[in-house]
Amino acid sequence: MEVTTENPPVRLLSLFNHVFPNMSPERVIKTPGREMWVASTSAPNDILTLYVSETNARTYFTVRSARRKETARSRPLPSWARIISGVAVLLCDQNMDVPGMFIAIAGNEPQGPRYDYALGMTFAALCYHLNHQLCTDNTLLELVERVRREYIEGI
Repeated sequence: MEVTTENPPVRLLSLFNHVFPNMSPERVIKTPGREMWVASTSAPNDILTLYVSETNARTYFTVRSARRKETARSRPLPSWARIISGVAVLLCDQNMDVPGMFIAIAGNEPQGPRYDYALGMTFAALCYHLNHQLCTDNTLLELVERVRREYIEGI
């Protein structure tokens, strides 16, 4: 397991093992500027499977289905996953690799729009890490704001 920050929360590791049995996280990352953590491992395909602990919600999509704002099964994406899927689309458009993964996210952010932004920032931090690119909380916030304007609102 590659841990990029010290002392990841035990509940995140426990959650990952519960949600994705027989797997271990390959990486654990804390989101810059937020109390959000992500644990992930590679998938054998291009599907991104996400589980969010605070809402006990799960979804999965590919970058291709995210362009249509749908899950991998052609259903509408849940509202909590829209910023995450938009991040995947915008980063792919910037020639970043967004491979299939199993992802668990846990944190201490309050529910609401700030929480949805934090989810997007957490997923973006993971993608930046995978592509060996540095990011700051401002970089992540600017990306998520761009996702809101261009992907969510379609401006």
